[in-house]
Amino acid sequence: MNPSSLEPRFVDLPPGLVALTATARGMVDHSLAPAARQAFGELLAAVQPAGCATRIRSRIALSLDTPKGPDDPDCRYVAGVVFGHSLADGSGTVERPDVPLTGTLAWQPLASGRHAVFTHRGPYTALHRTWQAIYRDWLPASGEALQDAPPMELMLNSPADTPPAQLHTEIWIPLQPR
Repeated sequence: MNPSSLEPRFVDLPPGLVALTATARGMVDHSLAPAARQAFGELLAAVQPAGCATRIRSRIALSLDTPKGPDDPDCRYVAGVVFGHSLADGSGTVERPDVPLTGTLAWQPLASGRHAVFTHRGPYTALHRTWQAIYRDWLPASGEALQDAPPMELMLNSPADTPPAQLHTEIWIPLQPR
């Protein structure tokens, strides 16, 4: 990550945004990739038969846990999809289609209010460096205070059709109002 990408933009999320989520556990060598595949697999297995996959406008991951080292077996990966509303450009109206809540599926409210949004370009395996720089460098120098809500990653493209070096992810940090 280069230091210039530590210049966030600020976005206000409206109240009432929700994501359909699935949760898996396990971090290995700073990577939640196996947990991510499991969680997104569970989500897609529920969304596709319900006929609402084409209504997904945002793919996210919520960070509920602070990893207890690079190999934390209990660290949760919460994959989510937002229907009808694009977090990337703020367009659309949130939808809540009728999807049976089985396994770890749940509707998760997203933190409303002000967010600092950081850009990460490159492989998911390097995301931990961007997170570390945000909390180690940017946050202490920013004068900002965190909201008591989980931060999230917004995936703007997909590893299914994008080389790792070209992946584009945003990290959204919920902040206290000014």
